[in-house]
Amino acid sequence: MPCFTVGAGTASAMASVFSLPMTECSHQHGHLAAALYSCGKLEWVHRRFLAFHVSGGTTDALLVEPDTERIFSPKLVASSLDLKAGQAVDRVGVMLGLKFPAGRELDLLAQQSTAEFKIRPTLRGADCSLSGIQNQCEKMLQRGEPPADIAKFCIESVCAALDATTERLLRQYGELPLVFAGGVMSNSIISARLGKKYGASFAAPEFSCDNAAGVALLGWMKLDS
Repeated sequence: MPCFTVGAGTASAMASVFSLPMTECSHQHGHLAAALYSCGKLEWVHRRFLAFHVSGGTTDALLVEPDTERIFSPKLVASSLDLKAGQAVDRVGVMLGLKFPAGRELDLLAQQSTAEFKIRPTLRGADCSLSGIQNQCEKMLQRGEPPADIAKFCIESVCAALDATTERLLRQYGELPLVFAGGVMSNSIISARLGKKYGASFAAPEFSCDNAAGVALLGWMKLDS
C-alpha cells in the first residue's frame, strides 16, 4: 500500500547516504513485535506461537515461527470472511449514538447490562463471519431493547467468534502460547474472558494501535544478532 512506502523510501535514502544496513519488515511484523514487547514476551520471537491482530481493519490469526532472516515469520491461518471485528464494534456503537471510534464507550455501556446471551458463532473452518452481528443489533434496536444489552450482545458475539477460532486453531496446531493485539482486544469483557480461558497475553492499547515500537525493536534485534 502507498502509505507504507513512505517509511521504506526514507529508510532507503538514509541507509544509502550514511552507508548503513537496511532491514525491512512488514506492517504485521511491526504490530506483532510491539505486542510481544508490551506484554513482556519478546523472547517468543525464538519460538512458535499463535497471535491475533484484531482491529478495525484486521481480524487475523497468525501462526508465528522463528526465522533467521526476518526474526520471525507470521503465516495467516484464520481471518474474518467479511466484516472486521472493529468495524462491527464501531458500526453498532454509532448506531447507538456513541462517538466514533466507539470501542471504549461501547465497552462501558455493555458493562451496565445484566442480560445473558447464548451465541453461536458462524465459522467456516477456522475463519469466522461477523457480518451478522450488525444485522442482529439493528433488529434489537428496532424492537426497542436497551442500548446496554445491544452493546453487550455485540461484544459477546465478537468474543464468541474469537473464542471458537482459537479453539479450532489450538486443536490444529497444538497447545501453543497465545498473544492478542489490536484495538478490539483492549475491550475489558473480551480480554477478561479469553485471558482466563486460555492464559493468553494481551498487548496494552498504546502498543496495539501503532506498530512503530515494533519496527524499531526488530531493527535493533537484527543489528544485535
